[in-house]
Parts: sequence; structure tokens; C-alpha cells
Amino acid sequence: MKIIFTIVFMFFISILNLSSKDRITVLPFSNSDGNLEYQIYCYDLQDSLYKMLETIDSDKFELVPVLEVESVLAELNIDPSNPQYQSDVWKACKMLKANKVITGTFNFEAGKFLINAYIYDVRMKLPNPKYQAKDLFKDPENIFEVIQEIFDSLKPAIE
Repeated sequence: MKIIFTIVFMFFISILNLSSKDRITVLPFSNSDGNLEYQIYCYDLQDSLYKMLETIDSDKFELVPVLEVESVLAELNIDPSNPQYQSDVWKACKMLKANKVITGTFNFEAGKFLINAYIYDVRMKLPNPKYQAKDLFKDPENIFEVIQEIFDSLKPAIE
């Protein structure tokens, strides 16, 4: 009888694990060169990518709402222009109960933006090496064209 109970219990645990959804948060991008003139792009890139991810109809993940992200970042006083941003995001992810996080960096050099975006496993604090959007160069007037490229690169990691 104990064996049957154990088998049934393990079966239900495995079903629960299979049906659990990834909780994905999209965080503001980090302005790597620190030029405050471009600080607005930290949030604009986050928001644009979030909106594109919302278009995916999937039962495999749920997106953490942007207002919830903003609230936690404000509560923890986490700012993408702060040099500690990269290490502070893990506190926010824990509070948001996220197991995956999408964020990136940008730098303005020689009249173009250099943008990188990653999807991280929060538990490991490492980016997925297979699904990354790296070394994307865009003119300032075309910066939001990068969102589709990021989306296409990261989408397979969440589906």
C-alpha cells in the first residue's frame, strides 16, 4: 500500500512540475555609458519588448506586469543608471517571484546604439547561451527596430 501511495504521489508531483509556468519579468535595460541623455531608452526598450512579448499566446509562461516591476524597483531603489544595477536586479527578481528575466544593455558609440539583450535563468543568474541578441547596431532614429530582432532571438527560449 505504501508503494502505491508513493507512486501516485510522485505522479502528481511530476504533473504539477510539468504544468507550472515560467514567470518571466522584463527589466529596464542598462545604459552602459551612463549618458543621462539616453536614460529614457532604459524604460522604452523594456516597455516595447514587454508589449511584443504580450502578443505571444502561450500557456507555458506568464509575464510579470510592468507596474509590478516598477513598484518593486522603486521599493528597492533600483535604478538602471546605478553601477550596482546588474547585481541589484536579483533582489527584484526574487521579490517578483520570477524564474526568468529578460533585460539588456545599450551603449552609444560613434553615432549608433550598440544593444545586447539576454534571457537569464534567475536561479543560476546566468544568461541562456543559445538565445541572446548581441551586437545589434542601430541609428538613434531607428533604435526601436531592434525590438523585433530581440524578440525573434529570445522567443524560442520561452516557448
